[in-house]
Amino acid sequence: MVRIPNKPSLTDQIWSISNHYWRQIAILLVVIAILSLFFPQGKALIYSYQLNDVSREEVVAPFNFPILKTAIELQSDLDEGIKSESFLFSRSQEVVDDQVAGVGEYFNLVKSIQNANKKLSDSQDSLYRNRFSDQYDAARIVFQSDSAALDILMARINGEFSFASNNEKWDNVFLSNPQDTARIDLEKLENDIIQISRNRWAEGIYDIGISEIVSHKVAVNIGNNEAPELTEPGTYNDLQNAWTKARVEVTNIFSDEGDARRDLGYSLIIEFMKPNIIFDRETTERRQKARQDRVPRNKGIILKNERIVDANTRVTADDLQKLHSLSVAIDIKAREEKGLDVALSYLGRILVIGIIISFFFTFLLTYRTTIFEDWKMVLLLALIFTIEVGLAYLFTQKLALSEYLIPITVAAMVLTIMFDARIGFMGITSIILLVAILIGNNVEFMVTSMFTSSVGIFAVRQLRRRSQLFTAIFALVGSSALAIVSQGLFKGHPLPIMGYDMMNLGVVAVLSPIVTYGLIGILEVSFSITTNLTLIELLDFQHPLLKRLQHEANGTFNHSIVVGNLAEACSDAIGANSLLCRVGAYYHDLGKMARPEYFIENQYSGKNKHDSLTPVMSAKIIKNHVTEGLNLAKEYSLPNIVSDFIPMHHGTTRVEYFYRKALEDAGDGKVNEKQFQYPGPKPNSKETGILMICEAVEAAVRSIEKPDIMKIEEMIDKIVDMRINAGQLSECPLTMDELTRIKGKVDGTTGLLPVLRGIYHIRIEYPDDNNGDKSQEVAKA
Repeated sequence: MVRIPNKPSLTDQIWSISNHYWRQIAILLVVIAILSLFFPQGKALIYSYQLNDVSREEVVAPFNFPILKTAIELQSDLDEGIKSESFLFSRSQEVVDDQVAGVGEYFNLVKSIQNANKKLSDSQDSLYRNRFSDQYDAARIVFQSDSAALDILMARINGEFSFASNNEKWDNVFLSNPQDTARIDLEKLENDIIQISRNRWAEGIYDIGISEIVSHKVAVNIGNNEAPELTEPGTYNDLQNAWTKARVEVTNIFSDEGDARRDLGYSLIIEFMKPNIIFDRETTERRQKARQDRVPRNKGIILKNERIVDANTRVTADDLQKLHSLSVAIDIKAREEKGLDVALSYLGRILVIGIIISFFFTFLLTYRTTIFEDWKMVLLLALIFTIEVGLAYLFTQKLALSEYLIPITVAAMVLTIMFDARIGFMGITSIILLVAILIGNNVEFMVTSMFTSSVGIFAVRQLRRRSQLFTAIFALVGSSALAIVSQGLFKGHPLPIMGYDMMNLGVVAVLSPIVTYGLIGILEVSFSITTNLTLIELLDFQHPLLKRLQHEANGTFNHSIVVGNLAEACSDAIGANSLLCRVGAYYHDLGKMARPEYFIENQYSGKNKHDSLTPVMSAKIIKNHVTEGLNLAKEYSLPNIVSDFIPMHHGTTRVEYFYRKALEDAGDGKVNEKQFQYPGPKPNSKETGILMICEAVEAAVRSIEKPDIMKIEEMIDKIVDMRINAGQLSECPLTMDELTRIKGKVDGTTGLLPVLRGIYHIRIEYPDDNNGDKSQEVAKA
């Protein structure tokens, strides 16, 4: 009797998964808990409608609640509150007195300089007259004293009144003789300037610009314990207007265009006419805030059992605001509740989020197990989910921005580039579901986001050039416009709303590829992921390793290029990563650079160095290219996904030629097979499995004398059968059907046969028919 083993129970299976994936489960639980903090109460979502939606059922107020003002209405009322609070100023007589005293001090200093210049001139004349007398020393001392006194005065005026420094007209005033009747009358100029300034001070000069005053009235405190004087803001001048009026008055007093007092007077006005109406900013802002706090946030009230929207009617803007007010009231009431209801509501929220999250991560566990097994990858995906939902909450709930500014397409393209298109589509679908619930079951947003995200995924699904990221901008802009116009026409949105939504989506469409490009570099480094962008860089023949390979082992370099062509064609045949296959082929034989002359493709002289070596030593040298290749890959920081091709393209196969030679030399003796076996490991992906086959086929076909299509096809079958029988593909997910497609067809475009046909210029022989002679002539052409 055969004993059938018991099938593990569901509980045992769940326990086994929990033990194996405990890190991943912990990450997902934390993410679900964080996301639950962003979501509203479930009851509030019942009343989530969009403008022009048709109500599903009658909505009746379950309790009394206020009707909130719209954001535009509230902002308008808040702005009006600021305008109704008068800006508070104080008229300062102290400023006037200080500035008048400053003008007097300046003119006294000017007079002192004039007298010092006159005195210096007299002492200079005395010094000259007494240059040959015994009074010379006394005259020189007086001259030096007068010169020092003038320097002190000039240093003071330059330091305290910079407007007069290096001014030619003021320099002329300083040098003029006080007794000269033709000189400028300083006392009259001083009085005129003071009078012009007093005229402006009497009108009042603000210490801020008039454009900064947003209130309808200004209150000016004139002192003496009197109530502030309320007046229009334009009653007083700001400094710019005061200067303009003073300039006009100076011009009228000194009407001659050549009169130096025009410029001298205006320079004094600019320096000494300071504002005397001083803004009390602290008090004003405090009063404004208090006024805004008193602005009501509501514009009415809905009573319990009052009908808000009838069933099967179009939702208007007023209805929408009432429904929004009801949702807010429900949220507030729910936060005030305590006990079992709150716990059940929160539990339900977590379960709903968990179900949506499970859509994606169950897909990973089922179809992308290797990704789910890496907890760092799960952490990266969890971060993307959290950031997207967090941004949605910030933009729509806190900043009151359009939902179309949420960068959904960034997440779609990041997931596609970092992983693949299927993960990108499944991941963004779950994210869109979460965001749509967060913003109120917005179906229009779901449809638009799914469409634009799908276009973004399609644009970068096979990334071979960095420019593809930026050409995606045009695809995203076009798809955004199509989605908005389509839904706008369907739901009857007015053109301004459609234009506003299109503008927001356009901004995201333009910025998404740019932001994606920046994020990819950061995420590649942070999570050790190799994307197609990095693989593209590794294809460049200017890469240091490829340049070395070309110079030091040119035959191996050419072999790698050919194998790359074969591997890419095979991967296209089965839908594997063709870019990764080509890159892996380019770098799989790096280790041959250590001793290139021991490999047949690099032997040009006809002399084979293995002729003087034992089979064991030859096998050791051949096998060593795997170790050397891994060392070079580590030295040049090749990604692991690329360096894996170095040991896996041979797996644990034998160095067959030297193994058979050792058997011949040993006769009936035993040969240690381990000495001829590559260290492995075996290929563990479709791409590494493809390279193992292509590398062996390329080398084998080169050895065929007078190759034709039949011989090549026979050799391919032989190589594949040998690898299968040796168990080299046992850890590789290639199926028999895929192996058949890898072989390809002679008249096909993918697989081994079409490429090898092109390499060896093998022509297809057409069957004879009535035009057989002509066909043969064409074939020979």
